[in-house]
Amino acid sequence: MFADVPNVIRPGGKQPHIVIAYTYADNEFARRLAGALRREGISPWVDEVDMSVGVILVNRLAHSLRPADFVIPLISAASLNARWVRQDLRAVASRNFKGRRVRVLPARVDGAALPDHLRAQSYIDFHAHGWKRTFEDLKVILRPGGAPRPTARPEPEFELPHPIRRPPPEKQPEGKLVYVSYDYENDGYYKDVLLTWTTSPDFPRLSVNDQPVDYPVDTDEAEPLKHVIYGKIKTATAFLCVVGEKTSMSDWVNWEVKTAIELGKRMVVVRIDRDCPVPDALSEVGPTCALSFTFEDIKRAVAEAYGVVAQE
Repeated sequence: MFADVPNVIRPGGKQPHIVIAYTYADNEFARRLAGALRREGISPWVDEVDMSVGVILVNRLAHSLRPADFVIPLISAASLNARWVRQDLRAVASRNFKGRRVRVLPARVDGAALPDHLRAQSYIDFHAHGWKRTFEDLKVILRPGGAPRPTARPEPEFELPHPIRRPPPEKQPEGKLVYVSYDYENDGYYKDVLLTWTTSPDFPRLSVNDQPVDYPVDTDEAEPLKHVIYGKIKTATAFLCVVGEKTSMSDWVNWEVKTAIELGKRMVVVRIDRDCPVPDALSEVGPTCALSFTFEDIKRAVAEAYGVVAQE
């Protein structure tokens, strides 16, 4: 069903903050949808939240630094009976967050039937209508004020926002997964850019923490999140630290860096600006450094960390 859903018009044409909630089994679809939204210029603020790791959606929205406008839950056979679908979405739809109402817009991604409390409202149906038609419908709903598409994008649908001339894609080594550490309070935009680039087959696969950092790293309340992040760093085969102006002062980033060093991960540093100070622990291990925050330089730095010498 695609009902007559009005565009959400914001003063000054501000872009919406979109939260895609999903169960881990639908991870690839969530990444694909988030990347497509960013490439369309609909919003740079698209968060993918894996609900299967114990996230409480109401808490995530309440503590978000940027108030959310839309929650798009991915409804599938894997998520259909999950508590967050049956209960959390009801709570989100019935309350305000930071003085504003968050719009729940379910997305059906396979043949599972929507629960009654979601079927009674507007939703989008990728399973019934296919990717192309449904995504076009979604753009109409999300684009502020019904603004036209900013620029034409070349085919295929999932090309990078700014096409880069480069040699044919290199096949990524098996098991090559890079954990991205960044200053959660100040540098989330750069994490989003990196995730957008992962849609290119010759850019490294990335792993990130997609849960809010609500507590100081050295408190008991932070232990569950530290456990999740530890698992992500342990699973990854390399560690990439995005270094911004205040990164070296972030206790969370410093803890992640030390954890990666203890686990013996390949270390990569990407400065947002060349004057940004690198955390002390990173300086001591001699990481591979990207020359700038660009697609090619970051790809090259990660390849060098894995012992691949770029051919000029």
